[in-house]
Amino acid sequence: MQSDSTVFAGVNISFGRKPITLAVLDEDSHISVLEKLDIPAALVSLQEYKNICLVIDLPSSKTEQSAYLNLKKHITEAGFPAASDKDHVKRWFESDAQECFREWIGQPPLSQRILEGRLQRSLVLYEHGLRIKDPMDVFEEITRFKLIHGTFRIENVYSAKELDALVVARLAWMSVNRPDQIVMKEGVLLPAPE
Repeated sequence: MQSDSTVFAGVNISFGRKPITLAVLDEDSHISVLEKLDIPAALVSLQEYKNICLVIDLPSSKTEQSAYLNLKKHITEAGFPAASDKDHVKRWFESDAQECFREWIGQPPLSQRILEGRLQRSLVLYEHGLRIKDPMDVFEEITRFKLIHGTFRIENVYSAKELDALVVARLAWMSVNRPDQIVMKEGVLLPAPE
């Protein structure tokens, strides 16, 4: 998978056997990787890329904190410097996915636990240039027949963890391709106010 082109990765941290949700975007902001991994597998995956900009979503709960600290401790093994240097081929930042969505929506987003909240976040990402299928297309799939017979599936609706990884991956892409549209606030990378 070695290539001279830069990839843009976002990591969301949770807990469990596979606490890492990894999203990797190519130079055109298409999703090339979106998967759940354990920390060693995530580190191996990150080491595959020669040129990479990584943004880690800060954990929102104490249960996610140990996985976050473990990842930070081992990220230097993946070739990332201790402090991000914009001239280094591997660099990383921290962000807050919920604050990214809040900034782009202009108010607190709907709960990510409900379908409407996940669709809202998908639409925001779609509107801000992430190359995904239009989230509104899911409504073309909803029919009375499919609902009654249990054949309607929402596999095309991203999970909350996937959306958080995708938004910080998009932020990584913006940090290189649209640096005027991001800001650093107290060491956290965020979208610039619109």
